[in-house]
Amino acid sequence: MEATGIVAEYNPFHNGHLYHLRETKKLTGQPLIIIMSGSLVQRGEPAFGNKWLRARLAVEQGAALVLELPAAFTLRSAEFFALGAVKLLQATGCVNSLSCGVEHPETDFLALAQLCYSKEFCQQLQLLLKQGLPYAAAQEQALKILGGQDGLHSPNDILALEYTKALLDTSLKPLYLQREQSDYNDTTIKGTLASATAIRQAYIQGKEQELHQALPPQVYTSLQQDKWGYDSQLLWQLLRYQLTLLTPQAIAASCQCSEGLENLLKQAEGCNSFAEALNFCTRKRYPRSRIRRLFLQLLLHKQANSFAQIQPAYLRVLAFNDEGRQLLKEMKHRATLPLITKLGKNPTNGKSLSFQQQLELDLAASDLLNLLQGAALRPHSDYLLAPYYQKNK
Repeated sequence: MEATGIVAEYNPFHNGHLYHLRETKKLTGQPLIIIMSGSLVQRGEPAFGNKWLRARLAVEQGAALVLELPAAFTLRSAEFFALGAVKLLQATGCVNSLSCGVEHPETDFLALAQLCYSKEFCQQLQLLLKQGLPYAAAQEQALKILGGQDGLHSPNDILALEYTKALLDTSLKPLYLQREQSDYNDTTIKGTLASATAIRQAYIQGKEQELHQALPPQVYTSLQQDKWGYDSQLLWQLLRYQLTLLTPQAIAASCQCSEGLENLLKQAEGCNSFAEALNFCTRKRYPRSRIRRLFLQLLLHKQANSFAQIQPAYLRVLAFNDEGRQLLKEMKHRATLPLITKLGKNPTNGKSLSFQQQLELDLAASDLLNLLQGAALRPHSDYLLAPYYQKNK
């Protein structure tokens, strides 16, 4: 049994995601395995809804199986986010392709990915980094200079390039689909296709009609009935307390700082809000997304090497349907990483250091989100909950 992979956050799931799922199934005729961010997302924010709820909704909309992308990869740059997701898909033993939603499907992502590993590119990239550009901007500029291609400033095209780079060492094939939705950073809903950013804003502002037109019915109902959003003021209070306790050296030991950035983060304790702290720390070399991710890394209160993972340590199941159940049976024989369906009393006993570090991060991330959501789930809920199973009618 073979499947197609999709990497997503579904924060929340909307009509653009539904289009992507349906078009991918139409093109491949295969069940879909989703690699989904858990409690913290790659833009450096707590998830808008808990992972169990988001995974359930994805299965209700047509996904066969949802696996969690560990926080060790979601709280890092696009390169490592993509690398972790691709390695998880490869480890299932069942996936033969990865479907990416992109703004410019005509782009030769394969040629650009190969260029990224050339000597000329590495030299050009280092030159631009020395000029003070952040990595993403330096990579885009180097590709423009050497490859003559523009247009990789859009987040999904950048991610698609990172997926393609990660796929080069695998047998998985990329599939690029034109995104049928608003721009990634759009803040308003203009029709039936809207960005997740705009949907989150509409939810906060109570714009029911706009939400109704931009979401599948089950997701709209969930936004009315379930716990979504989080306490941003509490998030700042927790972060400020952490910054107050930690010295710059302790900050450097707890997150992926470099070049003295820990001193800048420490000074943010004098700010009055998360937004103010973010503005204070953002520089040409330190983009906002990186600062947000570092702040969340600090809140998990682990060692910095926990965020230096290259290989996922397990396949954690969040939700599945009957097709997914069959895939799980296949994976018991074909997967190259252990499957986790429900945590036992001591889930890290006898496991590798990377397994322990990744699972401890995921558990801490879930507890953090539970706290920020006003205990929508019980503390340590990851020990109590089992994957959602949708049985075919």
